Amino acid sequence: MKKIIKYVALIVPLISVASVAYLKTAHCEYNDPTEWFQESAMYQLRTGLCQTIDGLEQKTDNLEAMNQNLEGRINMLASEKDKLNKAYTQMKAKQSTLEKEHVKLKKKATSLEVAYKKLSSKSKVATSSKKTKVAAKKASAKPKITAQKTAAKKTSAIQNVEDTSSVQSFPPVVSAGGITEERKSEVDSGVDIKKLNEKGIEYGKKGMYDEAIKEFQKVAAIKPNMANVHYNLGLAYKKKGMLSEADNEFAKYERLKKQSN
Repeated sequence: MKKIIKYVALIVPLISVASVAYLKTAHCEYNDPTEWFQESAMYQLRTGLCQTIDGLEQKTDNLEAMNQNLEGRINMLASEKDKLNKAYTQMKAKQSTLEKEHVKLKKKATSLEVAYKKLSSKSKVATSSKKTKVAAKKASAKPKITAQKTAAKKTSAIQNVEDTSSVQSFPPVVSAGGITEERKSEVDSGVDIKKLNEKGIEYGKKGMYDEAIKEFQKVAAIKPNMANVHYNLGLAYKKKGMLSEADNEFAKYERLKKQSN
């Protein structure tokens, strides 16, 4: 476009010189040379060329403005592209980090599954062993229960074995000073009263109050004057919500305790 403008700029002066020469030869036809020049084809051609040049210059300016606008947009797009590239790089880094964390978590999950299987196996073994022990205890308790009926008559002359434990828990069976008398009662009755009482206490601690009551009733049947067994029995009744039976056993406990004092 600029080459065209330069070409036109060279042609216009030549045309002007030619028009002046032509005027000198033909001015005789018009009284006013200016009037003749304005009416000539050369003037009209020059005027058209000037208008064309002005239009071309305007278009050139418009094209330059458009070019600058496009360059601005290109720069903006390049900047956006850089931002997107940076964001993409960051996302790839985060993805890599997350993949590594996923691998670590998967390994941990696998190790936890292995540990869980081991614990489950140990728990099953422990449960099976516990059931075997409970069955053995029940089997060994049957002959003792049979012997309780014949031993009940011998317990009236045996001294009471008491405990001074608080009301909030099942007390132990005997104190240090009562071991001799307790063993004497075991020999006379043929039944291990201490084990029966301890068994009832263990049932009570586990919340198995029906089983605890049965064990304490066995002891009470053999040794009705044993104060702490009535206390244990009353506590088990109370935990079961059998308040009247509990009050009755607590009353026996208080009465026997006063008698021993």
